[in-house]
Amino acid sequence: MTNEKALREQSVGKLLVSLSLPVILIMVVQVLYNMADVFFLGRSGDPLQVAGVSLAMPVFAVFSAFNTLIGFGGSTAASLALGSGEKQKVKQFSAFVLYAGLGLGVLMGIAVMLFLQPLLRLLGTDTQTAAYTGSYLKIMVAGAPFAVAGGAMSNVVRADGDGKSAVISHMSGTVLNIILDPIFISLLGWGVVGAGLATLLGNLLSFILLFAVIRNKDNFSVSARDFTLRPKISLHVLSLGFPMAASTLLSSFSSVFANRLLVRYGNEAVAAQSIAGKAGMLIAMIVMGICMGMQPAISYTCGRRDRRRMRSILLGTGTASVATATVLAVVFFLGRDAFVRAFLNNGEILALGRRMILGGLAAAPFVGVYQLCSVYLQSTGRVAYATVTALMQKALVYVPVLYGMNAAFGLTGLIFSAAVTDVVSMLAAVALCMKSAKQF
Repeated sequence: MTNEKALREQSVGKLLVSLSLPVILIMVVQVLYNMADVFFLGRSGDPLQVAGVSLAMPVFAVFSAFNTLIGFGGSTAASLALGSGEKQKVKQFSAFVLYAGLGLGVLMGIAVMLFLQPLLRLLGTDTQTAAYTGSYLKIMVAGAPFAVAGGAMSNVVRADGDGKSAVISHMSGTVLNIILDPIFISLLGWGVVGAGLATLLGNLLSFILLFAVIRNKDNFSVSARDFTLRPKISLHVLSLGFPMAASTLLSSFSSVFANRLLVRYGNEAVAAQSIAGKAGMLIAMIVMGICMGMQPAISYTCGRRDRRRMRSILLGTGTASVATATVLAVVFFLGRDAFVRAFLNNGEILALGRRMILGGLAAAPFVGVYQLCSVYLQSTGRVAYATVTALMQKALVYVPVLYGMNAAFGLTGLIFSAAVTDVVSMLAAVALCMKSAKQF
């Protein structure tokens, strides 16, 4: 069965396996990229290096926002075009994603280097962590073109239902990163510089492999002749990718606000949240992978205007995402002590990490519903609704809740502010989805 025929006819259960499983693996790979640096730096027993890398993560999230802007938008546009039989547009969408990703990566790298010192202050570094964060950022931005373009291309590869190629490419880069981390960080003693260099080389390998995959696809193109900035290509991609990119970008800024508040409770609190947050991040990434994996099927079905199949896809995807989030939350809660100790065996950080893991997992099932609603709205081109959904979770609700709960309950309020935000955002997203479904 061809990829396009599978989008049209395959059972929802088989689609979840063939489409969502590869994306879940990609999401887990992204977390492993993040975890690998923190894990091997934690082996040094220095909380300041862990905190320094953690404070740089919002910049990494901005990379993700850009690759999501053009990658998810390009994947959605290509899937819709395939569903309606517009094959030439698919080539133009894929070429735009490649070259726009490289260009945005270069521009972002230049911007970070020009404004490094103000950026370090914005990120919340102090005299103890500024040098570590700055060193890590300098290496990261050198590889920004490969990180942005590679992440975007991994989305476009899936537009016709081919998730396996994206997984192999991403996994290869991650394996290289994990191999190089202990060599660069511990054996050679390069610390945060070694962590950044390992990540850069891993991103470069993934980019090269993804470029080769797209180049060999009949319906896709890496040719500069197919690259165009015409609004019907460029603006279409950017508008479809904007809601999810806004969500990722706002997540970066909200992390800055949260870190600045956490610093008041000590660098140990920042390090503990960096570790504990990995549990919630892993669950969110897996659930997002389930939902994003079904994006080609949702977009393709929308292009065909098949209401009955759309209903089956949404029901199956929702059930899988909520059940997965619930099971994983229980597993991480029961193993919370071992999870924290795996990164940094420090009594104070362990005590803080226990509380932070609980706060991060409290609303896990609601995250599954929210992610499905968000992906559905974006995959069907409901840009306005999807943008409101993103703004609700990452800014309009989260920032006021963050500061309000910190003022009322101190550190405990900070720990549970994300859970409160997830519940409120989920309710709003469901309401918008129900309204949108009536218009389908």
